[in-house]
Amino acid sequence: MELNLLPFLDLVFAFIGILIVIFALQQAVEPDAGRALAIDDLVICVAEGDVTLYAGSTAAPVQYREAQFPALFETLAESRAGVRNLVFALTDACFATRRKFEDEFARFTSLLQDRGEPRGVFRLAFRPLSSSPDALARLLADWREEGTAHGQ
Repeated sequence: MELNLLPFLDLVFAFIGILIVIFALQQAVEPDAGRALAIDDLVICVAEGDVTLYAGSTAAPVQYREAQFPALFETLAESRAGVRNLVFALTDACFATRRKFEDEFARFTSLLQDRGEPRGVFRLAFRPLSSSPDALARLLADWREEGTAHGQ
């Protein structure tokens, strides 16, 4: 009895060809770097339980505790209508505060939808801060420089 392996080899080589095409396409399509998200309002957390709000690149910083997050969001909602980019910058010491901030943000945005009033829409993004001592100063300087370059 003769064993014919040609159909089996055909399947093996077809499978290898498909794998080569998949790997080749993954190498050819690289994600674009894009540009960083514009920052309209900045919340910074360096120590657990405390955040600092910068409601605009030229605004003075205002301290808030976790219990005051609803007041923080009300302040942001009154600033102006339209789409606003809210960035929460945090160090590695602020994970519990970040979770609380996210919960309050979700509650706040659902309240905005329930009211039916024309108010601002917020996009929330998170930005980690390095452990370098000048990371916060660099972030603020870059943000303020970018804000003045774009006429904000």
